[in-house]
Amino acid sequence: MIEAELPSNEPERIHTLHQYQIMDTEDEECFNDLVQLAANICNVPISIISLLDDKRSWFKSAHGVPRGDEIDRKFSICSHAILQPEVFIVEDTSLDPRFVDNPIVTGDLNVRFYAGAPLKTSDGHHLGTLCILDSKPRKLEPAQVEGLRILAHQVMAHLELRKSHRAVEDSNDKLKEINASKDKFFSIIAHDLRAPFHGILGFSEVLETEIDDLDEKGIRDIAGYLRSTAHATFRLLENLLQWAMSEGGAIIYRPLDVQIEQVFQKVFEVLGAMAQKKNVALHNDADPQLTVYVDLNMMTSVLQNLTSNAIKFTHNGGHVYLSAQKVDNEIHISVRDTGVGMPQEQIKEFFMRQQPKSIKGTDGEKGTGLGLLLCRQFVEKNNGRVEITAKPNEGTTFTIMIPYRPPLS
Repeated sequence: MIEAELPSNEPERIHTLHQYQIMDTEDEECFNDLVQLAANICNVPISIISLLDDKRSWFKSAHGVPRGDEIDRKFSICSHAILQPEVFIVEDTSLDPRFVDNPIVTGDLNVRFYAGAPLKTSDGHHLGTLCILDSKPRKLEPAQVEGLRILAHQVMAHLELRKSHRAVEDSNDKLKEINASKDKFFSIIAHDLRAPFHGILGFSEVLETEIDDLDEKGIRDIAGYLRSTAHATFRLLENLLQWAMSEGGAIIYRPLDVQIEQVFQKVFEVLGAMAQKKNVALHNDADPQLTVYVDLNMMTSVLQNLTSNAIKFTHNGGHVYLSAQKVDNEIHISVRDTGVGMPQEQIKEFFMRQQPKSIKGTDGEKGTGLGLLLCRQFVEKNNGRVEITAKPNEGTTFTIMIPYRPPLS
């Protein structure tokens, strides 16, 4: 027996074969019809669509032998057939030194006649063959050879159609994923910008309706709040839009070592006017040296959402505390308020991954409930988890637990 040489383009051929995602797939009627037709046209008992990877010849479809069978590539006559530009014919394998002592010739299969038409891609790679076999020597008529070649072309056409269909399905899945990410992203923008604008609108209303009763210092204070909140909101909007543009609509996890105390400060800049309007005091209880390995945009969005909700559900004169500490092998980041306390039903919805029902804040503030759902998803993307404790009329504490990783610097 003489083993076939490898095609000169073997690495590229194997790569192309894998792109069709055809190996070890289920039975498909269109291919079964073609092997049946090949056997009928050539009047042989066995016909096979044989695909060759680096180790084996696998039967995608077969007539006369079990579909899905495979043989070692070194014993496959198809290994020789894929080296030929056209139909490869061996009228009597027992007289051919390449196959005379081949196990598929001398064994139970007893292949004495073989003809295989290569399955040729548009860029010239032979993935395998449409082959016909018989246990006795024989010849093919020219019309039968041409018929086998045409049927091999049809097999390849079905493979191309199958590949194109899969590509369309993959594109649709990616498009759905991108659209879902964009929908979430626009929800994030709407949710994150709503809170600071509440503060801006509130102080603008005070300035418009009570300006005659305000002294110069009061007016300057309100103008200062408006200016600082507008600047912080503008920076937030720029960050959100840059994030969206850089990721092409997909929200991708890009972690780095972040000083959590600085993230708290950014959140307070954006929400300061909202808290001031409700006379809610914001407290930053984080060690300036403490770092956490997270995606900065995601974590900022999470903390802004949680802090905004804390302000929303805290009565006038209350407090909101942001704290961070290392506990064993985790960083615990907490947002605690002295507000009305999150209802147990809403906590249950959060942990069941349902969108919590929106509840009006202590000043009648509206919301969608979507912010909490996004917070959970973002925390999980950062390999973290969330715990919630709440008591009626005493407040709520959200604790985010992120695995600790020593800063690289």
